[in-house]
Amino acid sequence: MDALPQSSGSAFSWLKPHARFVMIFVGPDEIPFAIQKDFLCHKSSFYRRYFEDKARSSDLEYVVTLPEVTPEVFGLVQNFLYTGRLLTSIDSLPGYELLIATWKLGHRLGIDGLCDEVLEAMAECRRLTQSIPATPLLVQVWNDTPEGSTIRKLLLSWAAEYIRSSESRSEFSKSLPQEVLSELVVAMSHLDSAPVIQLNNAQSPNGNTQRKNVHYLNADDSEDEQQPKDKAPKHRHSDVTGARAAQPQQERRPVPRKPGRSSLPSMKPVKQRKSLVNISGDHQFTDDQKLNFCSDLLSRMLSGPGFWTRLVGPFKQPVNPVEDGVPDYLDKVTKPMDLGTIKDKMDRGQYKGDEEFVSDVRQIFTNCFTYWTDKDPMWATCEKFQKTFEEKYSGMHKWILKMDGTEEV
Repeated sequence: MDALPQSSGSAFSWLKPHARFVMIFVGPDEIPFAIQKDFLCHKSSFYRRYFEDKARSSDLEYVVTLPEVTPEVFGLVQNFLYTGRLLTSIDSLPGYELLIATWKLGHRLGIDGLCDEVLEAMAECRRLTQSIPATPLLVQVWNDTPEGSTIRKLLLSWAAEYIRSSESRSEFSKSLPQEVLSELVVAMSHLDSAPVIQLNNAQSPNGNTQRKNVHYLNADDSEDEQQPKDKAPKHRHSDVTGARAAQPQQERRPVPRKPGRSSLPSMKPVKQRKSLVNISGDHQFTDDQKLNFCSDLLSRMLSGPGFWTRLVGPFKQPVNPVEDGVPDYLDKVTKPMDLGTIKDKMDRGQYKGDEEFVSDVRQIFTNCFTYWTDKDPMWATCEKFQKTFEEKYSGMHKWILKMDGTEEV
């Protein structure tokens, strides 16, 4: 069911009395929830239109039913309405099925910001579980959501990455309906493109207008919002891979899937060299294990939704001093670096160890802080990116142990 157009609605203030409540009976057992009518209409474009009917305007108490919604799903929606957050804590992160149902209800009711918050939680769920939703959920999303919706795009991109990286790609492909496979082919083709990020007339330190992908003025803007919707992504440098997914690994015989699994397995790294480079406790890690982690982290940075998209958008392509309106950039920055170039080097096997990979990523931070000042919006954007990257990179040993099926003591 398509959501009604969202808008901010009329001005709302908790300083005013709001005596009228909407009783919302949820699920087949009609579990009651009560929300102030004015507040609900302010947050939901669906209910704002619903209660514009003058026939309902004289009631002191309003009653609506959501028989197909579970109390767990509506509880998440209610929490977001009042707090602006989907979850009460990271420990309360629900599974994919509950998150998908929440996205559909938020889309249906036209609750601004909820769908984006759900996608953030799904990305975190993928990071923690190292898995993507199983075939039935993927098909359900394809059937229940509009074409081009954000959740469909997200899950199709995850499925495309899985097909390219997993040893069970053949089995997985056969489990999908033909119509889903057709759309999946399109999603896979998009993994090979590197979109150019447009700015909203950002100014460089010398007063010139930036026009391309150098920086975001607003770090909270997502890549999808910056990219024109009626044009295909442009390429400025053919040798930069941008958000391209990892290349297919060596074909292996499919591993039979266990029945009843709620999510697909993680994409296991291929072990190659056995040179020992690090010891953590009783665990010894090889160059390849550490590079597999770096490759996975890089893929998440480039293709992940939500916070990764907002953080890395300005750093995905090389700076073009002329097109980006920063003609003195190469005078100040002697070693340019970007994530697309790093991805290209990773795909070509040019990194011999994780130190080389990390050095290139940190070079991006150095370049940004060299060119910009702490009064420029780009400085703050880079600080957020740097902080998040270092936090994720510090979890390398734990990731390796988890991927190898070894519990860390």
